[in-house]
Amino acid sequence: MEPLPPSPTPLSRSGNAWWAWLCLTAAAAAQTAPAPATPVIGAPDVPVAPVIGPKTPDLPPDALFAGFVPRLTLIIPPESMAALAKDPRALVKFTLKETNGQTLENCSLKLKGSAGSFRQINEDRPGFSIRTDKVKKNQEFRGSSKFQLNNCAQDGTMLHEQIAGEMSRKAGIVASRCTHAYVTLNNKVLGTYVLKEGFNGELLSYFFKNTSGHLYDGGFVNEINPNLEVDKGDPAEKSRLLELCGALGEPDPAKRLQRMDKILDIDAYFRYLALEQVLCHWDGYSFNQNNYRMYEDPGAGKFYFLLHGMDQVFANDNRWYIFKPPAKAVPNALLFDKTMRERARTQFFGVYEKVLRPIDWPRRANEIAADLKLKLKPIDPEESKRFEQRGKDAAGHIKARLDVVKAQVEDAYRLRGAGGKAVLGAANYAWTWSTDKGEAKEVNLGGKDCLYVKVGAEKGADWRLPLSLSPGRYRLEGKLQWKGVKAGAGDNAKGGRLRVSGVGAGDNAKNPPLIGDSPWKSVSVDFTVTDADPTLVIELRGEAGELWADRGSLTVTRLP
Repeated sequence: MEPLPPSPTPLSRSGNAWWAWLCLTAAAAAQTAPAPATPVIGAPDVPVAPVIGPKTPDLPPDALFAGFVPRLTLIIPPESMAALAKDPRALVKFTLKETNGQTLENCSLKLKGSAGSFRQINEDRPGFSIRTDKVKKNQEFRGSSKFQLNNCAQDGTMLHEQIAGEMSRKAGIVASRCTHAYVTLNNKVLGTYVLKEGFNGELLSYFFKNTSGHLYDGGFVNEINPNLEVDKGDPAEKSRLLELCGALGEPDPAKRLQRMDKILDIDAYFRYLALEQVLCHWDGYSFNQNNYRMYEDPGAGKFYFLLHGMDQVFANDNRWYIFKPPAKAVPNALLFDKTMRERARTQFFGVYEKVLRPIDWPRRANEIAADLKLKLKPIDPEESKRFEQRGKDAAGHIKARLDVVKAQVEDAYRLRGAGGKAVLGAANYAWTWSTDKGEAKEVNLGGKDCLYVKVGAEKGADWRLPLSLSPGRYRLEGKLQWKGVKAGAGDNAKGGRLRVSGVGAGDNAKNPPLIGDSPWKSVSVDFTVTDADPTLVIELRGEAGELWADRGSLTVTRLP
């Protein structure tokens, strides 16, 4: 066995050479042909994840973020309360007091949050962005000068963002650390909040040798553009941001990839995307152009994405496909190219092998909850008890999602070798429907979980599942039943079909349409993946009829 490469240092920009080795090893381990029924998953001798060292050597490691639960009182004077009521984003003065600890005067805060999480200052549990050094320079609270108090309005477990952040950092993706705090506003007890590390040089210094670059805030549902808000750096100096915008808008595909490679760490972005996929982070950059920041690293001359806003992760449909197609400027500029898609898959497998497979993340959620229960007991016994259930809920969410991720990764590994087969059943894959005023729904027919379609007023309905596959020859197969199917006028209204979109019409044309009535019958279509990823389609187009597909029978097989 070849010797392992050295693990990266904390300041090696996530150890790109090491990551490249790991991802290639993971991909190579998946290239067994033919694929066994139960493949051996994983690369041998995966290196231990790097440990991010503390920034400030004269403080205990991670002084604020080692599980300590401070009891904080925000003393906001009447004039500041009035200013916040008038303008929630106004930065106002207040005093931060820690029970049996520091009292910091001339601190600054404003309200935080957006759709779903924002609360006014006179409502229950507003969220806060806090600076301790805005007025009084170098003033810190337990080693931190900028942090947020998140109200967890969209995360009843109060644990999702912390776990997601830990996953991200182990993948070498910048994300804030989290702990918890028990908060009082003047004389009003607000309860437990997530205390989250702020976006500044302190955070960046754990990941980058040079923290003098620009840090950009994407804002609310806002695509990358020349006018992004500057969190750090000279707002008038936009040359690198303009270069990124120019690369995104380059009309020539080959030149676009060259320009993107010069301005963006592509592999780091693909790991960032992998985390969004794993976390079901629908409200991040790649799927909603929201909740993102970008750092322009002067050392590498490239941009890096920061993950945040992860309070709604894990709790969506657990069947989110691990290679779900994103639709924003950066992925659009890259993933049209088959070599880039393979590169993204390789990075995903590296994240899976390094971050997800070796660590018991549900157990980690329960550990955090048990620790909080213990530390909150002398402060608020009733709140302490709530964390027992919160831990169970978070662990359940995480386990449910990671079980599906594991199944989908194993399917992806199988399909990289001839003879490999993936079952596209209800437990692990979410087909989406579209109708032309027809009907599409999930039903149970004779004990079978089925995808059902019925012709409507505009003569059509279908179910779709996009997949990301390496170039090769494949077969889509399943058992279908149909009744009363009548063809209509035109090539697109010939009846029922099992077909594949995105691979050309030749393969689909070889199969006759499904007309009339039929009991359960095996139907298949062979297809070739070359430049584009396929979308699997169960379709009914015509004058009348209905069709059922047995979900448990739907498979994709890699052909020799």
